[in-house]
Amino acid sequence: MKFGIALAALLFSQSVSAIEFVQREQFISSGAETLRDEIWVSAKNITVSSEVLDDLFAAGDVLDLRGNFQSDVWAAGGDEVIAAGRFGDHVRLAARTAKISGSLSGSLTAMGNTVKIDPSATIGKSVLCLGENVISEGTIAGNVRIVAQKATLGGKIAGDISITAQEIVILPGTVIGGNLSYTAPKELVLSPSVALGGKLTRSFAAPQPNHFLKPDLTGHFFFAFAAFLTGMVFCSLFPRYTARSLQLLRTSRGTCVLTGLAAFFILPILCFLLVFTLVGLPLSLLMFLFYCILLYLSKIAVGLLLGTLILRRKVLTKQSLPGTLAIGLLVVYLLTAITAVSVVVSSLVTIYGLGALVLALFKKPVLIIQTSEDMKQTTTEG
Repeated sequence: MKFGIALAALLFSQSVSAIEFVQREQFISSGAETLRDEIWVSAKNITVSSEVLDDLFAAGDVLDLRGNFQSDVWAAGGDEVIAAGRFGDHVRLAARTAKISGSLSGSLTAMGNTVKIDPSATIGKSVLCLGENVISEGTIAGNVRIVAQKATLGGKIAGDISITAQEIVILPGTVIGGNLSYTAPKELVLSPSVALGGKLTRSFAAPQPNHFLKPDLTGHFFFAFAAFLTGMVFCSLFPRYTARSLQLLRTSRGTCVLTGLAAFFILPILCFLLVFTLVGLPLSLLMFLFYCILLYLSKIAVGLLLGTLILRRKVLTKQSLPGTLAIGLLVVYLLTAITAVSVVVSSLVTIYGLGALVLALFKKPVLIIQTSEDMKQTTTEG
């Protein structure tokens, strides 16, 4: 497996620019610096005031982006993401609070509990905002799509606007160049000072069946049982690999997320490119099969982590492994059975687990799942 990934990465590296991975407690890039390569950053606090020439992928608690960004920006913050710089391409933000006050030449996708586009913000293309409370008061050259509990709209929008929300507020003085279509419980009445260039249209959402849980729970939990059996076989055959993955999930969360994101998108591209190399189709198919296996095993790795956290077990034995894995997978499949969060939970589990499994291939072995022989040896040494 290591050879296949290393060979594919070597071949792929001939056609892509360098990628820099950074993990630390705090990451600060001042205005005097220039980040030339694509960079993946994982830190608790991230501040970027410099010029960034290639794509930026950043994950942390608080992110402050005030530099000059020439390419795409992907930023995920546990607490807050501030986009106050100049952005030459597309920007995608996810955080509890996402604030946009800078200048964007490309499109904006933002999601969070609160998404706020300040009056000083200018956006050159389309906008998509998802959240509980979305406030847009900037200048937007493209179309706007908002899905929220409460949506507040102001500023100047050149294109069409589509809003789906329980409560909608259109601020006085708002300028809308195109059509305004909305879906809400109450009819929207515009202030006389609102300038609307197109039509005001109200849509009524078709009634949807209120399925809190997936309809086919029997099949869903049958797959949970199949995952448990697969996990037991996997952990028994590869105890050290399992241990390394579990240790990474415990100690290197940010790195696992960034690696998982990279692997999720890059490995299929590698498989495609390998078809056109000297090694040809066989290695490409082998790599893709390995990729699919890792995707499936990611839920087992995360399930094992959840089981150890719930049962507060720092060391696993062969006797405690079945119960720990069963509880962890039960939590994963219970959450994915809830229709409202199923996609989000599945995505997080896949990315988190995939990152740990890929990193574990190159990590020094650490034995956490102890065999009976290991336990006897430890007792004798004690």
